[in-house]
Amino acid sequence: MNMDRAVGRPVIWLTLLAATLLQVMPLPQELISWRPDWVLLLMVYWVLVMPHRFNILSACLLGVLLDILVGGTLGVRGLAFSIVAYVVAMQYQKLRHFALIHQVLVVASLSLVLHLTVFWAEYLANPKVHIDMVYFRPVLVTPLLWPWVYWLLGRVRRRFRVR
Repeated sequence: MNMDRAVGRPVIWLTLLAATLLQVMPLPQELISWRPDWVLLLMVYWVLVMPHRFNILSACLLGVLLDILVGGTLGVRGLAFSIVAYVVAMQYQKLRHFALIHQVLVVASLSLVLHLTVFWAEYLANPKVHIDMVYFRPVLVTPLLWPWVYWLLGRVRRRFRVR
């Protein structure tokens, strides 16, 4: 096995572990609703630049792990992340060549799809769940971080020669 290829997978999963920790980290009550979708950002990046290394099954496993950590209905985020990963994987060749502002809009759309899917699945499991506009605040914050996440993970990918 090529040594460069052996280094790649742990780097990907370590970055996703860091994003998962940021996603479940305690925050003050005023900031909780503004928490960006860190896991979504990193997942979209890795599916976009390396669809052969991080795919739909990986996204589903990551979503199930996040369900366990946040105490949500098991499989809801796995389903939502799988849908998002599928969309990105099917269009990754086009999305790579989009201008950064267009990528930001795509990430905003993917964040909205994620939140609507999670709400829909949670609602099916418990019809007493209600929705308000506070639930969609991460959809506004997450795309603003995309340029920095894209730049930072690009540097990490080059530094550790993830291929």
